[in-house]
Amino acid sequence: MNHIKKTQPPIRISRAVVSYNDNMYDLSLMLSYLDNNLTLLEETPSTSDKFDHLAYAQARAFLKVCYLLLRILLDDVSGVIKYFYDYNERKVGVPESFNDLLNKADNRKLPEDLIEVLQQSKKWFRQMRDRKDDLAHRHESLLISLRQGRDGKNTLGHFSTMGHTAKEYEDIRKCFGFVLCEYQKLIDNLLDHFDSKFRNWYAITPHRNITIFDRIVDMPLWWAYKYGNYRHKDLHIIKNNDGEAV
Repeated sequence: MNHIKKTQPPIRISRAVVSYNDNMYDLSLMLSYLDNNLTLLEETPSTSDKFDHLAYAQARAFLKVCYLLLRILLDDVSGVIKYFYDYNERKVGVPESFNDLLNKADNRKLPEDLIEVLQQSKKWFRQMRDRKDDLAHRHESLLISLRQGRDGKNTLGHFSTMGHTAKEYEDIRKCFGFVLCEYQKLIDNLLDHFDSKFRNWYAITPHRNITIFDRIVDMPLWWAYKYGNYRHKDLHIIKNNDGEAV
């Protein structure tokens, strides 16, 4: 019985996996709403008589929610890592918090191959975490700034009322696209890591590919690709009739 248990992957679906799926869909939905409102602000004149105040208010709200959801999602990622390690290598002691997981990696209290995967996320995660903490615990607000280009189209930035952003006009799409690009790189590296682990634990080799196929479901990956310059050899872009990647 012990031999069978150790060579079969766990059948029970982890709560962390369920939570990850739910929160990924929520983030995708919020990003789609954010994208729509940013587009309205980019294409609408910023003069007082034509300014879209509703789109501005909604964009601020959706941007804040996206930061909060991404932070929650990273704890889900840590929970998924913990689930498989607890089942197969319980002595490792993976924590449920992604922040605690990085701290444990810093202190070399995790397997070296897992530390190597996590170390690449330290800088961008801690910057994103601090911004989330400002919003959630330090009464912070994000404001959206507009700069009109020569083509008449607005470029949108965001800055904090506490002055914690790096630039007054920190481009929203590029900034959050970069964070999503780094997040996707983390997921890619974890999948590679678990490919190797699954071969050792269960004698199986998972099959996966990356396809952007739906605007809502794949919105984080789409933002990572379009605004964060995310690229992967297995990434497939499907074009719609308008020539846009979806």
